[in-house]
Amino acid sequence: REYFYLGTQLPLDRFLSFYYGHPGFHINNLFIQLSLQVFILVLANLNSLAHESIICSYNKDVPITDVLYPFGCYNLSPAVDWIRRYTLSIFIVFFISFIPLVVQELIERGVWKAFQRFVRHFISLSPMFEVFVAQIYSSSVFTDLTVGGARYISTGRGFATSRIPFSILYSRFADSSIYMGARLMLILLFGTVSHWQ
Repeated sequence: REYFYLGTQLPLDRFLSFYYGHPGFHINNLFIQLSLQVFILVLANLNSLAHESIICSYNKDVPITDVLYPFGCYNLSPAVDWIRRYTLSIFIVFFISFIPLVVQELIERGVWKAFQRFVRHFISLSPMFEVFVAQIYSSSVFTDLTVGGARYISTGRGFATSRIPFSILYSRFADSSIYMGARLMLILLFGTVSHWQ
């Protein structure tokens, strides 16, 4: 009901960014998951192509119209450099997302506690959980948009908790995140092995 009311009253730019659970957040999750899968696929294809091809001697100062040496080579160096820059930017953005947490701990409790909190964050695999949650969000939005079936579930005034067996939880979330993660990990392993071989 709230989304319907806000969707009819707010302009599009405000509707896509009004708070944490806004539609822009879910659309962003969809595009992040799509770009990650496409990047991993391009990475695997490009690395296997680079492994089996003759790479040209590349000089960025030479015009692109000059003859490439050795003859019959493929100019894949700019694409491989793009993959390096893209991978580096993923890690930079990953660590930038921790700046608010570290700065808050640094201001409130000092350097040692900020460092402890940062390390504890990684030891508890909290970033993996955030990736899992983002995959679940994007998978549910994608399923609702393609198949339908989204509905309002009233929870009442109390906490909406229930104990569900692990087998049911696994069957619910395996397709949307565990299988996708395993598939991406295998493709990444193939791309890495073909690049460093």
